[in-house]
This record gives sequence, structure tokens and C-alpha cells, in this order.
Amino acid sequence: MARNYRLALKIEQRNSEAREAEQDDHLGRAVKLYEQNIKENYADEFAFERLMIIYRKQKEYEKELRVIERGIEVFKQSLKEHLKHSLSRHVDGKKLEQLSNAILKKTGSKKEELHFPDPIDKWIKRKEIVEQKLDK
Repeated sequence: MARNYRLALKIEQRNSEAREAEQDDHLGRAVKLYEQNIKENYADEFAFERLMIIYRKQKEYEKELRVIERGIEVFKQSLKEHLKHSLSRHVDGKKLEQLSNAILKKTGSKKEELHFPDPIDKWIKRKEIVEQKLDK
């Protein structure tokens, strides 16, 4: 837990410096700081969002797509870890998988149709838009 706390402080410090750099029109410095943050395996929505916005404004869609994909990956992993730790005390892994499959079967949902909490769902939609821009 101490490691996560130190990491969160470091990321918040970089975000603060990056916000200041953006306000002073030093986008290169801001991008560098945000890029450092998204390399960490820490679900910090702010850095991902700011990078997506900066790259969209610069029409750098490949870079925006890379950030979106990284964000989805990090947040899915974070969600998975959160669920694992919160549910593992109450339900074992095999039982949880059985329950998930039963719910999917009962609702008629397919795995491809699953919805994720924000920001993942929002970023999946954004990814589709960026991919369309890249195809043009």
C-alpha cells in the first residue's frame, strides 16, 4: 500500500507541473510529464485525458490512439485487480466465473457487448472515432 501511495503522490506532482506547463504554453514539457505518468501502471484519468486532448488538437491521431489503448489497458487491469481483491474475500475465483457466465447467459449478453465503467467505455468510443479519422 505504501508503494501505491508514493506513486500516487509522484503522479499528482507531475500532473501539477504539467498543468502549469500547459498554462505557460510549454506543451512539450507538459506532454513529457503526462507521458511519464501513463507509463506507470497507475489508473490516473487526468494524465490520459490531457494527452488525448493535446494530441487531438495537434491532429496527431496515431499518438492519441496509442494513449487511448494504453488507458483502456491500465484501467481494465485496475478494475480487474479491484474486483479480485474486493470479491476474493467473499467468493472464490471459480464460483465468481460461474456466476458471471450465468448472468451473461440469463441476460443474453455476449462478451463483446460488455460495458465497462467510465472512463473505459468513453475511451472505447473515442478509439472508434480516432480509428475512423486514421482511415480517412
